[in-house]
Amino acid sequence: MSVILAVCGENFCAMASDGRMVEEPAVPGKPNILSEELPKLRKVNRNVCVGFAGDTLAAVQAVNALDEYNVQYLTFEKIVKVLCERMRQVHTLPLGVRFLVGGRGRKGGFQMATFSTEDGYQPDIRPAQPGAYLIEGACAHTEIGPLLDKHLRAGAEHWRSMDDIAASLDACIRDAAARDETANDKIYRQLVY
Repeated sequence: MSVILAVCGENFCAMASDGRMVEEPAVPGKPNILSEELPKLRKVNRNVCVGFAGDTLAAVQAVNALDEYNVQYLTFEKIVKVLCERMRQVHTLPLGVRFLVGGRGRKGGFQMATFSTEDGYQPDIRPAQPGAYLIEGACAHTEIGPLLDKHLRAGAEHWRSMDDIAASLDACIRDAAARDETANDKIYRQLVY
């Protein structure tokens, strides 16, 4: 039920998602589409974006838990901690959930965290490096790795602007939607810089 992509550089984090939500378990050939316009990402504050793929209802419960705080002052580290703790308390469909969190950390550098049902919501946090990009993605029903390689990793050396990055993210989502009927090509984006 969804595609989420993230690219994090030393001065920004960009995320994109599709907009389709289907009833799980998805029936091959005729999934029950619940929404065509549901972004699976949120800009929490000026420093951090959160995105997810998988069990949308479970993920939304965790993301909504951030509203128990004054989100304007939440740090990257606190957001990751709150999401991981909340997801450990939420019932998740067998499909599971994968989160991507990107943005500026307490010390000012950009970083990305990934965590999921599979790893017990133990975050893997990586700092952005000068001259390189952190590229991550998740798709609930399609192997995302080959699409990341084709549309993002292969083209990264040619990126000269945020428009180039946005075009690569869009192409990856469109390709995923063409292969996976639980995703669509309604694209939502967020940017932190």
